Amino acid sequence: MAVDTNRLRNRRDELDLTNAEVAQQADISPGYAENIMCGADKPSRRLIFRLARVLKMPADEIDPEINAGKRTSQGDPSEPPNQPKNEPTRPPRRQDHENETKGPRRVQAEAVA
Repeated sequence: MAVDTNRLRNRRDELDLTNAEVAQQADISPGYAENIMCGADKPSRRLIFRLARVLKMPADEIDPEINAGKRTSQGDPSEPPNQPKNEPTRPPRRQDHENETKGPRRVQAEAVA
């Protein structure tokens, strides 16, 4: 990905934000935001969308390779991924038989004897 760091810095300055403020709003560390702004680190696709939201600009202006107009089948990449619901699993219910008495096996054995 080719991130346009000049565009990032110019937009940050237009909005009168510091790197620390951008980092806080994008939920990243200030040092990482500094590295992205100077071009030392390349942000992930999801982070590019978060930065675009913070800087109020299209993501394809930050990285021209991203098609910002299309959402993936799983939603906006800047949103957290959808996790499947963790439903508790239960053992199958025991089938009650007409001749079987309920209770501990010890009690059942005494009843038969």
